[in-house]
Amino acid sequence: MVLSPQLRTEALALLRRESVDLLLTTHPVQSMTFAQVRRELGLTMPLVLAVPDYGVPATGYHPPLPALRSDALIVMEESTLEHYRSLGVPDDRLHLSGFLTREPFVRVGARLRAEGRDAVRAAFKAEVVAAEPDFARFDLWRPTLLFLGGSAWTVKTEPVLQAVLADPAVREVANVVVVAGRDRAFETRLRSRASGGLHVFGFVAPEVLAALMGLAEVPVLGSLAPATLQELLEVGLGPLLLFHYIPGSERAHVGYIGGQRLGLYAPDTSEMLHRVREVLGLEAPSDQLARARDGFRERARLLRSRSVERALQLPRFLERMLDTPQVTRGGARAVG
Repeated sequence: MVLSPQLRTEALALLRRESVDLLLTTHPVQSMTFAQVRRELGLTMPLVLAVPDYGVPATGYHPPLPALRSDALIVMEESTLEHYRSLGVPDDRLHLSGFLTREPFVRVGARLRAEGRDAVRAAFKAEVVAAEPDFARFDLWRPTLLFLGGSAWTVKTEPVLQAVLADPAVREVANVVVVAGRDRAFETRLRSRASGGLHVFGFVAPEVLAALMGLAEVPVLGSLAPATLQELLEVGLGPLLLFHYIPGSERAHVGYIGGQRLGLYAPDTSEMLHRVREVLGLEAPSDQLARARDGFRERARLLRSRSVERALQLPRFLERMLDTPQVTRGGARAVG
């Protein structure tokens, strides 16, 4: 297998220059490169690869060629763990871990649980206004739809957004907040229409995003990366209305949010508009929405507490890996 010559050059330079006890990577190509270079240099430090996505990951995380594999895998979800077990990866080379979300989301979630949503809304609005003065016209007492999609994918919700903006009943009762990320063209298109309850942001700091989540009733999502999922759960914002996901890496997240009763996937614009109207009380809730909505915050809190507990066990797993011999004939030992 031919890997990136540039990555190989950089990895060689790093491992020749630095004395490393353990290599921890989060990308399969980077991991395969380190495995190859480590073998060439005859080095013995363990190589650990973190798999951020749920479900069955791409084959690059555990490639068919043993010489390109990491020595251990960190996974974030039970079905991923079972997948690697089925491939013969030993349990002592697998760690079911979790996510520690960024401090602003922890803080907002804690305040919501301790003080109640109504009591903290004014404080969250003030935080956003400090960064975006135009947000002063935000109506605290209207329910809020929050359109998200990471740095580049909120634009995928545009068909739903246009349907929402064209619905007089929705516009009359709800705030519509859009975080366009780094898509300047999308942001510019929307800013020309930013009035009457529509609020548009570009790429925002974590503190602002967390405060916006704290102000919202429901997110409409153009993608659902694992970190974003955990931040939404930390704040207790849901049910999650997923309109679009990134093909490949996020496909398993559709089944995950459905199976955990965290939200629903509705890629049809008309269907998603109905779900939005149900959330706002403009239509009677469907069984699908009610199943995800009822008890959402309790389920989100339980999943977050389990995720944090597992994440805090990671240092012990890495310490065990440091004590594990890595060399077999021909170079670095590979799992499997």
